[in-house]
Amino acid sequence: MTAAFRLRPGTAADLAHAVRLYDICLGPDRLVELLFPGKKDDPEAYKKYLYRLYAKRYWSVEWMFTYVIKEGGDAVGSEVVGFACWKRPMAEISFSERWLSLFAWVAPIMRAFLTLQNKITPPNIDFYAARAFDRGFPPIEKSLFAGKNRDEWWYLSTLAVHPSVQGNGLGALLMGQGLRMADEGKVWLIGLRGTDVFYSRFGFREVGRANVGELSEWDGGIVMFRE
Repeated sequence: MTAAFRLRPGTAADLAHAVRLYDICLGPDRLVELLFPGKKDDPEAYKKYLYRLYAKRYWSVEWMFTYVIKEGGDAVGSEVVGFACWKRPMAEISFSERWLSLFAWVAPIMRAFLTLQNKITPPNIDFYAARAFDRGFPPIEKSLFAGKNRDEWWYLSTLAVHPSVQGNGLGALLMGQGLRMADEGKVWLIGLRGTDVFYSRFGFREVGRANVGELSEWDGGIVMFRE
């Protein structure tokens, strides 16, 4: 039986799938080793941190998750085999989305709950190491966006497809759907080593590197723009 694939928006129940796919697809990357030096000793702590990070994003109106669902084939039922996480520009979020929808009222409560969770039961990770990217990238970002309106740009944070189904065009499926959401507008991303070949197929070009300072040992960090 031939497997079929489809896309659907993410739900809160899918956050565990995001963590699982991130760990499988990006976990072996040198960046993860630099940000989470204790991952090998306590992998569950690293996954807890990721889960809460993605949960905060899910409960924020500007972040959007899309998942790839595999149906049929050797699997019984359906299986989540890929996802993409996008951040919309603030300029594209309507007043009603921001203030009047049910989600807009519930989201701050959920984010506050997650913040409280991190204070009461913090994951057993090195928080200083985990925030190396947050410290090092803002100056680079400021330089790259000099003369540009940052509020007009979409950001692709994560695109991951399970290795067992790679080669079926699912990365392109996720990317195409994201670019349609962005109305073929301005998009940027930071890629792992070798991913520039894939992203260049969609009109992205390298404009800089994020593997500097504390992350100088990372062999990725390709900053790419699509204008």
